[in-house]
Amino acid sequence: MNSLNLLKKIIALSVAYALALYPSKSFPVKNAAGGARDTSRIARDIDVSVTTRDFPSLVGYRNTSIQKAPAPVIAEVSEKELGRPAITRCWLNLDEMWDYRTRTFDFNFRIGVDKYKNIADKHRETWDWEEETNIRYYQYLKAFSTRSDEIMLTIRRYERDALDGKLPVTMSDWKMLFKTGLKHYKMLCPNIRYVEVCNEPQLKSFMHATDEEYYQFYKLGYEAVAEVNEELKLQGRERILVGGPVITGNTIKLLDSFFRLYSEDSAPHKKLDFVAWHEYTIPMDQTSYREKEVRNLMGKYNLDKNLPFFISEHNPYHYSEDKLEYHHQNAAGLVKTLYFSSLYSPNMIIMPWVLYHNSKIQTRFMWFDGPNNPDTKYEEIKIFPSGVSMKFLSQFKGREIQIDNSLYNSDLVIGAFDGERVLVEAVNYGSSRPVSLVLSKVQSLLGTGKITVSKYIVDTRHNNYLTDKKQTMKIAPEESRTIDAQDKLELKHEAVESNGILFWEIKKAAE
Repeated sequence: MNSLNLLKKIIALSVAYALALYPSKSFPVKNAAGGARDTSRIARDIDVSVTTRDFPSLVGYRNTSIQKAPAPVIAEVSEKELGRPAITRCWLNLDEMWDYRTRTFDFNFRIGVDKYKNIADKHRETWDWEEETNIRYYQYLKAFSTRSDEIMLTIRRYERDALDGKLPVTMSDWKMLFKTGLKHYKMLCPNIRYVEVCNEPQLKSFMHATDEEYYQFYKLGYEAVAEVNEELKLQGRERILVGGPVITGNTIKLLDSFFRLYSEDSAPHKKLDFVAWHEYTIPMDQTSYREKEVRNLMGKYNLDKNLPFFISEHNPYHYSEDKLEYHHQNAAGLVKTLYFSSLYSPNMIIMPWVLYHNSKIQTRFMWFDGPNNPDTKYEEIKIFPSGVSMKFLSQFKGREIQIDNSLYNSDLVIGAFDGERVLVEAVNYGSSRPVSLVLSKVQSLLGTGKITVSKYIVDTRHNNYLTDKKQTMKIAPEESRTIDAQDKLELKHEAVESNGILFWEIKKAAE
């Protein structure tokens, strides 16, 4: 390779990496066909009659938090606004269910009651972030169980206490708690299907464990799951599946260590049904291509490379402070990682963070906000920019329309035809600029007669509860017009903000 070609390759790689790290910036890049893309505007010529695949369910996997337990109505909001989820991830905190001082269980505990705040020897974990609520655990778990096909249950706490020996909590106690809780709640909510053993174990605010310390608990966890399956005589899809290591940070290094420890485990009935980890503020191309990388890593230890993969928490950006722009970075960024992961890592499920949280510490991730009382009403819940973005994305069903895109472009345009509607979305990762999308063959899908074209926006000025407290759950179109169906239709917008999202719905007009 001569020096000029080498320089060109270095420049191309640098631009690609910069775009992955900073997708809100605008870079002149090449499109998938190799031609130069005009980054001064977002433009596509789209033949809506040409489709590529069934549009995947990108918003079918949801996350909850009990740092401030969501009102039960959030489960209803999740199902009605975003469609019924395939899996919702819920939590069980063992030190809320069982008090080591009395060795008694309260299976329907009031979430967030800090019984240990004056006990110096008790590992604090995330207690300092958790808010006391009036939500009972049955209300929380049953609400999401009844409004989701399946539940993933993340079981944690007491690990550090058992390791340090400052409290009378042993490893045997921990397994007993894990098993007793899981068995009880599986009988209460039979669609508990997936169980994660612990959460982000290396972090101080959780287990603060070494890889080897975590694996001790993973082993206890898979033993407990096997015993519950056996005792309840669970078969087929009723069986509980167990997975880990639920790490965050240096994904490949930490997964490599976990796979090594699992491969060295000599137990004849050891179990790993799925692999789960978290990704925050990871370059988008790394997340999008992660499946192949992890499957190759499993091959290194002769493990089953066909196991399901879950990124059970994800946001493109993870900041310690809260700013309006961060909401929009995640609202727009999620569309990119969810979409391109579905292309390049099709057997990897992403569960974005999060439907509802303690707004004092994680507003920028929330999809919905409102009171968290047991009797909170639907109309009291408000939708945040990420919620609007996910509501748009949840509409995409049927067949995906072929559109020129690249992971390294500073825009993304997607489309689908669901049998009745043509849906198109444009997301801007560059600076403010105009949009012009020319659709052809519209009549071949919608026929002749009148059609209605509605345009929706989410940005700092539209459909945004953060800047307009009058915003409700209802998403209002910026414009809606009824016109004669035509072979070509141009969708235009004068200037879409950085990290702004445009969504068009085109359908036959009501007669």
